[in-house]
Amino acid sequence: MANPQVAAPGERVRRIVLAIGAAVSWLGLLAMIMGTVSNLTRGRDVEPDDAVGMIVMTALFAIAFPVLVWAAVRTGRRRMRPRQHWALARFAADNGFAYLPGPALGDLPSWSYRGSLTKARAIRARTTRGRPIEWCDYENRYGNSASHHTQFGGWIRIGLRRPLPHIVLRATQRGARVLSTASVPDSSQRLSLEGDFDSHFALYCPSGYERDALYLFTPDVMARAVDEAGGWDIEIVDDVLLLTRSRDVVTTDPAEWSEIIRTTVAFAGKIEQWERWRDDRAESEPDGAMGLPVASVGVAAGGRRLRTAWSTATWVWIGLGVALIATVVIAYLL
Repeated sequence: MANPQVAAPGERVRRIVLAIGAAVSWLGLLAMIMGTVSNLTRGRDVEPDDAVGMIVMTALFAIAFPVLVWAAVRTGRRRMRPRQHWALARFAADNGFAYLPGPALGDLPSWSYRGSLTKARAIRARTTRGRPIEWCDYENRYGNSASHHTQFGGWIRIGLRRPLPHIVLRATQRGARVLSTASVPDSSQRLSLEGDFDSHFALYCPSGYERDALYLFTPDVMARAVDEAGGWDIEIVDDVLLLTRSRDVVTTDPAEWSEIIRTTVAFAGKIEQWERWRDDRAESEPDGAMGLPVASVGVAAGGRRLRTAWSTATWVWIGLGVALIATVVIAYLL
């Protein structure tokens, strides 16, 4: 086998564990519901401690079941058969691309704060001017030893010839992020756009770079984003343009590939204009180590990264956890 890592036995084990966990949580939820109904219909007196315990366990099973089912289904859909890998490799070869089935560790340093990044099914190409382009699917795992979360998605990655300010356009109608605990740009950095663009995207840029963001995302670029990249998040970070979505990007469906290629071409054609941008603040900013101008850096320190904050889903999960703990404590005190 030319790429033995494709078998990924660890991924198979993970799918089995998730499926078993979903089944156990479903049985536990049914048992708790039936037990509660039985006690109520028979008129049994239930101690407050027992009642609280039943409520807490029912809530835990009710939360765990849909989460585990979603994770099991989403992970299972990502599994590709050898025939599909062969089809993708043939598609890449016919178009002069390179196909890397993976999985492999991610190579996007700007996402290091998000957790452990893994790439799979990467297709790489270069434009006639030598600009690198990559289509791939990714998994981003973050959390601690007690709790892990996985964010699935795919990206179109287009290389830039110079660093640009960190700017993010988040699709406002992308519902898949509702339960995501990934960090989000701080709301104080949001820049309102003219017209109805705010109903399609929320634009975030570093403080002091509002004019630069409007120079890069002109009305014609935003119109193209609405027409060609609806449902995609768009991010400029360092010398990379990323278009990401929660669905996989690499597919064996010809119709979907046509849409993805059209989206790629729509933005690749605008990058030449972006690369004419210059940051005067970087020209006069001294380097901390040598005391020399850092014109080669391209972007001053204040524009290289957006400030981030906890997502709404994170606050919801924290609230649920606090509520469960408070319920147990109150029951204990009673």
